[in-house]
Amino acid sequence: MSVRVAHPLCSLLAFVGLATQQAGVWAQDATASRVSSAPEALYVDRVIDNLVPEALEENEAYAYDREGWPRFLRLETRLGTQPFDQTQSTRIGYGIYGLLETPNHGTLSIDGTYAPRDNSGTLTLRQVAMPLGGGWLTSNELGIINTPAPDIMRLPARIYVPSAILQGVGTEFENPEQGLQLQASTGEPGRLDFLPASGFRSLPGRRTTLAGQWRINASGADTLSRQGWTAALRHEDARGVSSLDSPQQPSDFVNANSTLVALRHEGANHHIQGQVISTQSSSLSGARRGFWMDSEWEEGPRRHGVGAYRLEADLTWANLPLANDIVGAYLRTNWATRQWSAEGSVDWLDSISGRSGSGYFATGSARWRLNRDHTLGAGAALRRFNGDAWNTYGDWRFQNGWGTSGLRLEFAGGQDQIATRSLIWDQEWTVPQGWALSTSLGATAYSAARNLPAETTWNGALSVSAPLSSKAGLRGNVNTERGSTGQTRNSMNLGANWRIDARWSMEGNYTRSSGRSRFSPSLDPLAPPDVLVRDSDRSLYAVLRYEFQAGSRNVPLGGKSSDGGGRIEGTVYFDANRSGTQEASETGVPNVTVFLDNRYSVRTDNQGRFEFPFVASGPRTVTVRPETLPLPWNVIDEGQTRVDVRMRESVTLTLPVQRSE
Repeated sequence: MSVRVAHPLCSLLAFVGLATQQAGVWAQDATASRVSSAPEALYVDRVIDNLVPEALEENEAYAYDREGWPRFLRLETRLGTQPFDQTQSTRIGYGIYGLLETPNHGTLSIDGTYAPRDNSGTLTLRQVAMPLGGGWLTSNELGIINTPAPDIMRLPARIYVPSAILQGVGTEFENPEQGLQLQASTGEPGRLDFLPASGFRSLPGRRTTLAGQWRINASGADTLSRQGWTAALRHEDARGVSSLDSPQQPSDFVNANSTLVALRHEGANHHIQGQVISTQSSSLSGARRGFWMDSEWEEGPRRHGVGAYRLEADLTWANLPLANDIVGAYLRTNWATRQWSAEGSVDWLDSISGRSGSGYFATGSARWRLNRDHTLGAGAALRRFNGDAWNTYGDWRFQNGWGTSGLRLEFAGGQDQIATRSLIWDQEWTVPQGWALSTSLGATAYSAARNLPAETTWNGALSVSAPLSSKAGLRGNVNTERGSTGQTRNSMNLGANWRIDARWSMEGNYTRSSGRSRFSPSLDPLAPPDVLVRDSDRSLYAVLRYEFQAGSRNVPLGGKSSDGGGRIEGTVYFDANRSGTQEASETGVPNVTVFLDNRYSVRTDNQGRFEFPFVASGPRTVTVRPETLPLPWNVIDEGQTRVDVRMRESVTLTLPVQRSE
């Protein structure tokens, strides 16, 4: 055995190398020790392109529970007075809204209110799109619901079929791949009260509805498309109902039933739909029948429509009012380019019973964009049927240093009609970001008619939305009208909100109205009758709100596990002048149902506002349900608005509803 001794220099070099390597290990251990023992530094945004990062307030941070299914809960306590309550006594009310997304039972939600003093309230339980076997989905409702209707019967048509609000139960089975939809509901009809102590006022009787829809040859087709043939059936049976709020005599109660059958064909650039109705009522001898047909086609920038209708006298929809005793046909056209647009329509009408002679109803309007800052518009409507009447307008909208201004001139008159002349100035003011301010000033001259004296009125309106701080805001509108005869008419709707922290908030609202403005009925002979509101009311209430959200943030409304989310908020408003822009004098529509992707639903508050707080990014569809609107107001373009939601951004919508001319 031999032993080899290394050279002393080699041994020294080996030792230095080993020591250096070990020192590196010691240094790494020491560094790791310092890193593990030191507290983690908070992440701080860097200034990028001179953009100062927004600071997150400490009291906004809270422990978010990411476990479990996505869920949302809102609890409210309301204290205040009730509209139309002559005693103006203070009431307390409670509200709850909850949402739970489940993978196997669909979307579960609860929406309810309760007023202990009156022992009244509302409650709606919903289950939407629960998957079943064979591609079927089921949706169920219990509580305050609307009578159902197949999808193609909700589309705009020349004849409007009303629906009722029920306290009852409803169900729907749908198979998108096979194009099948089955619906049923039954319940007690009634009306909804207002905040703060919302309730349901029952009306006599019971209504039961059965409906179905079949998209023929739907197998293998796009489930989101309506192209091809579709057939639908809707039957409603009303027992012991009445057209009176407080019926007294046995003859005030009616048993009635109605059946509606629809057939629709839709192509890439056209559609045609026919509907046949039959109604029987205990107050009438024999059945009443009717039909109508609507068609439309597109040719580039032009869109045309033709249709016909025949509705026998005393025809109703299960004792709900419907256009009747009329036969006619219509033609309409629309032409739009980037610079100008024009549309017109004409109906030729006659009375079936001979109560009124034949005639016509025509409308027309045009808008011309002169340049980037100036737009001119004009329109007119003329009715020569069951009394002559007409109206016309011209407007000029332009940009200036103050914002956007609008000047509008209106005239109206006719046989046995009050002649009017109006001049209105609307102004949207240029204000800092986050603010909104608009005003309206006008004067109207009325002729003497119907036991009313001639009168000149001056009116003004103010609409404002202002952030008082990063956590508080003010919004509302004020309208006032002064007449030369000494009459005054005022209305006010003011609201304020304060976000205490990420979960708690407070809101206050004050509404007041006195007097009634002169009423101008619709010229359209097929429009449903107007629902008049009471002259004066006043209410003041405050809301304390708690909101809780938990579950995976990666599953927003309408999305899947990989989607991010944004937010949709908006207002549904009465577009009285049909301009498509909310003026200061145009108020929001309360208690309207708004759907997101035809799956998630909310109701507008008493200022017409709604909100979907966490929505999947990408293209989404917001729909206003026409059956929840007050008559004779209706939606525009099927009531659907398509928006693109971006991650961590808010989309704000203003959705107009218009009345027939």
